[in-house]
Amino acid sequence: MEGASGKDASGEPPDSGGPFGQLVVMAPYLRAAHVELPEESPDPSLLPTITLLERAASRGAEPDEGLPLPPGQLLAGQYRLMRSLGYGGMGEVYLALDTEVDHREVAIKILHPGQAAGALVRERRALVDLNHDDIIRVFNYGHHPEVGDFLVLQYVDGLTLEEVRARAQVNPAEFGGSRFHEFVLAYGVRILAALGHLHDRRLGKVYGDLKPDNVMHDGTTTKIVDVGSVRAAGLPGPTTEGFRAPTVGPNGESTGQDDLFSLGETLRRLSGLGRSPKDLAELGSLSMLSGLDTPTDPDDPAFPEAHAMTTPAPRGLGLLSLARVLHRATRAEPAERFATAREMEEQLRGVFRELRSLRTGTETFEPSPLFLQSPYALDGELGSAPPPARWATPDTPAAFAPPSPTDVARRLPVPRPDPDDAHHAELSRLADADPEALLQHTGDWRESPEVHLLRCRVRLRASRGATEDALRELRSAEALIGPERAPYDWRLDWHRGLLALARDHVTAARRHFDRVYAAIPGEYAPKLALGYCAERLGRWHEALTFYEAVRLRNPSLGSAVFGAVRASLALGGEQARDEAVRALDAVPQHSRHRTAARTAAVRVGVEHVRTAERADEVAERLHEVLERLARLFHAHGLTDEQARVRMTTEVWETVRYALARGALHPPGLAALAAAADVRLGLPSDEPGLRRDLSRLYLALAHQAARSPVPEDAAVAETLLDRAYEVRPPAFRHHRDSPWLGKRLTDWLRTVAHTPSAKTARSRRTAHE
Repeated sequence: MEGASGKDASGEPPDSGGPFGQLVVMAPYLRAAHVELPEESPDPSLLPTITLLERAASRGAEPDEGLPLPPGQLLAGQYRLMRSLGYGGMGEVYLALDTEVDHREVAIKILHPGQAAGALVRERRALVDLNHDDIIRVFNYGHHPEVGDFLVLQYVDGLTLEEVRARAQVNPAEFGGSRFHEFVLAYGVRILAALGHLHDRRLGKVYGDLKPDNVMHDGTTTKIVDVGSVRAAGLPGPTTEGFRAPTVGPNGESTGQDDLFSLGETLRRLSGLGRSPKDLAELGSLSMLSGLDTPTDPDDPAFPEAHAMTTPAPRGLGLLSLARVLHRATRAEPAERFATAREMEEQLRGVFRELRSLRTGTETFEPSPLFLQSPYALDGELGSAPPPARWATPDTPAAFAPPSPTDVARRLPVPRPDPDDAHHAELSRLADADPEALLQHTGDWRESPEVHLLRCRVRLRASRGATEDALRELRSAEALIGPERAPYDWRLDWHRGLLALARDHVTAARRHFDRVYAAIPGEYAPKLALGYCAERLGRWHEALTFYEAVRLRNPSLGSAVFGAVRASLALGGEQARDEAVRALDAVPQHSRHRTAARTAAVRVGVEHVRTAERADEVAERLHEVLERLARLFHAHGLTDEQARVRMTTEVWETVRYALARGALHPPGLAALAAAADVRLGLPSDEPGLRRDLSRLYLALAHQAARSPVPEDAAVAETLLDRAYEVRPPAFRHHRDSPWLGKRLTDWLRTVAHTPSAKTARSRRTAHE
């Protein structure tokens, strides 16, 4: 309540925040309470259990002195006043017992006469009709000659969010350290449910005065407590400096968007993120990532504001995403803020999932409300058997390059169709068909923004050099959206980013995707795109930060996994390959990218063996590679025979290389072969290994010879030479020098089919 003190009528610290709100608890006073953390859960609305150790209702059964009614007199013949709970600008609040309804505890708010109270009385019936779990209930209203108008409210005795913030700042461990920021978002999700109820067009109301003192945490629930500020949208009413949106009228005339601003500022204060909303832009800038030595270290000096936060900062990208979601909620320009409670809730939920996964290292998956999941892994060549060109330069290390910008532009996730678009139903059912077929199918559709955005993407997929056609479609979509909305429509920036990638303008694409990230910070798709742009620009720490945020949240997304692996390998370090393999192993069996991930794990393991120095490490790594190869063939879905030949060749070459450099000895090879899956058929000695490799090289030469890639013809020749070179010494050492036995066989066959001179003369005589 406006102007409320931090003390009750007796001058002592308040016993309860009560149902009236705005009781400011002055530090260092903290009411005695017990906080119990919930089990780890992906539920973004789950809160700790907070139990006050002394409730105002437990202080004896006799009423206090100094109440507005004489002892024994009931308010309106029904309510026995017990003690004062607090006071504020709109009236005093008392604990009372309802003698007609099971002697339940209620809060009586006796309204001050005057302007604000009069407005509240006029709407008291509407307040009684409010019915939402996160808004305190107004049970009744009435008038008593000796005290005036009053409201009968649900009694809630818990901590206000301001008290929760003060408590977390004094003892962060009580709220799980950095986990507190997830609870901040959970408060936001719960409050948004209440605001969405008020903003619904059937009610058309706003709260108007949201702030930490007007929200109470009681047990495991939250309540918006001071219902005195609830009014119809656009009407005057109470507000509070510091939480009031810049668009609120001079007398408190508010809209639903203004409530969302106040909520954003409330959550910012709870987190302690920056000194004012202006700091959020800096804290959410990509430049915050550039100085990191370790992309997931929240104590890095690159995050100077992290030390002023209520509890330790979220890990990795979580700090930027939290700053961005609060920044969008508290922008000065209404068009830049969230439009509805539902829109803001979607992004809070997404940031919650990111924070939780970065903190725990576990999946926190929920389908994206704004993007369809891409079927593509964007693995470059890492997730498939090496192509024949790999053997053109067989002695060079494998280069795990990212896919081309053009391929990425075609294969990044696709935004879901706008539900308000005229063609939403048709677009939602549209199959991912051949680009030309899609263009023909939609050729006679009536214009709409989503139709033009679809055609923009389709033309990028159709062929190289189609960017001008795609740009025309994008401009048509922008024209239909209109000049007022287009500058704030993230869909346009998303497609501008795709177009920039298709033109190989990676820096420009990064700027466009950064704007998308600012608009929808809870979504994974812009982070995936920004990770790729950072990778192409050599910003490896930044790339890994983005990829890890997406990968941990949903390990099934192959694009994030392969990006994280490439970035980790590029950064190097003793544990880089092990971390890469762990990330690949984390791709679940049900993912469509599991086979590619298991293939990549074998290839990364092969490169690890090639660089290992110690004999025991080489043997250990080779054993692991062989185990992975067997599972890849017989459990993880690699059934293509040509790919199997290439993967087997890669591993057999590595074994022979280890023998050649003395890192593996013949007894070690025999032990490896004995321990390996018999279905692999690893030879137990070097001559057998060389014979096997010769056979494999011949098979690869045939693959290369049949390849449509012109350069593979030369690779086929190289492989053919290697097939003959690798065979164990015998009578034949080169394909152009066949051994004596074959020469003799060929001569015998020639003689057998060539008639002798005597036989020829006899045949001529008989003929004559």
